[in-house]
Amino acid sequence: MAPPHQPRDPYAGDRTDSPPVPDDHEPPRRRVRVAVWDVICTVAIWTMLVVVATTTSWPSRLFGFVADVCPADSCAPVPFGIDLWIYPVVWGGIGAAIAAAVIGPFVSLFKGWYMFFWPVMAIVIVILSSLAGSAMTAFSQHYWR
Repeated sequence: MAPPHQPRDPYAGDRTDSPPVPDDHEPPRRRVRVAVWDVICTVAIWTMLVVVATTTSWPSRLFGFVADVCPADSCAPVPFGIDLWIYPVVWGGIGAAIAAAVIGPFVSLFKGWYMFFWPVMAIVIVILSSLAGSAMTAFSQHYWR
């Protein structure tokens, strides 16, 4: 039994060497867990993305259809205004991919998740936005001509 001048910790059981109870005003400490292989993979994929985007013809292959987009003033209207959404889908996909590749790993650091999947997700987002923009352009071209 605890002496009368010390409050008894109900979670300590019969131990007398229980750790001190943390002060309620002290915020919990966050521990960042990082795996070396995860950081290496993330940096390698980032590097690959930058090299592919700047030194290859992949951007023109993925987004070459944008040159075929008709200006809104000079073409016939397309059902549902689909042609008006080509640029927002393409540029929005690129923006979302950049945000995922740059911000995502920092979120993973604080959440304790792996980081390498964020740049991979950015690649998938770019490919999907390219496919969606290409499909909208192909659909719209039937009405522009």
